Amino acid sequence: MAGLTIIEVLVSIALLSVIVLVVLTPLTGFFGLTRQSNQQVSATQAAQRAMESLRGDWLSQSNYDKNCLTNPAVLDGLNIEITALDVDNQPTGTLGRPGTCGAVISQPPLKRVRITQVDPQNSNKLLAELIVEVDRR
Repeated sequence: MAGLTIIEVLVSIALLSVIVLVVLTPLTGFFGLTRQSNQQVSATQAAQRAMESLRGDWLSQSNYDKNCLTNPAVLDGLNIEITALDVDNQPTGTLGRPGTCGAVISQPPLKRVRITQVDPQNSNKLLAELIVEVDRR
């Protein structure tokens, strides 16, 4: 008879299983890397949008001095630190989060703006960081 024995079938299934496992294991890792990369790109784009909005508002000297942001919704999900700097680029204090256009808060010659976003599942993992120094002039 010209047939396959049960042993031959079991060996071929085991061999096929090993080959599939060797191929699929790195593939699932690549899916995780793609997801992580997409998160980082989205976080970086959100930080850039927030920075551009802040920069646009601060083109007005009055808004710069008031630490004003006309659309605070662009900061949702982002952490922002604004540090006042002197003319030698040395920190002189923190200015807090930009807000509504109220009274003049301070008039430092420079401000350092740091916008970050962390991974919602792992608060120790930084997804994006953007640091820009803005001149009052």
